[in-house]
Amino acid sequence: MKTFKEIRRNWRLLESGEPGDRFERYYRSQQEGRSPLRKVVSIVIGLAIAAAGLILLPAPGPGMLVVAIGLGLLAREFLIVARALDRIEPKLRKAIAEGSRLWRRSSPLGRAALVLAAVVIAGGAAIGSYQLVFAD
Repeated sequence: MKTFKEIRRNWRLLESGEPGDRFERYYRSQQEGRSPLRKVVSIVIGLAIAAAGLILLPAPGPGMLVVAIGLGLLAREFLIVARALDRIEPKLRKAIAEGSRLWRRSSPLGRAALVLAAVVIAGGAAIGSYQLVFAD
């Protein structure tokens, strides 16, 4: 079992990397001296968390965050996942910065319209998912 000190060290290692190469660097550092059982457990837990996040995506809440955590665990074990996250991260950071700027520049009425649009989209996704799963 990892100690809190090890977890903090791993987080600092991941955080110290530049966006666009941090996950691959972290993958390489994690491959040293790990037991096969630990790798299998990490893969199973990562897949389970990512799958749970995918199920939660249509529902309001932290579905995207749960998927990201699952993919982060998988990036420890699979180079292809680490490289994909390295490609996605800078684009995602740019989109979040753009959205934040748009939010700050928007009037209260514009913000209300954005929130309403998000609620309508989330509601439509939830209804669509429900019908897809429980269709007669």
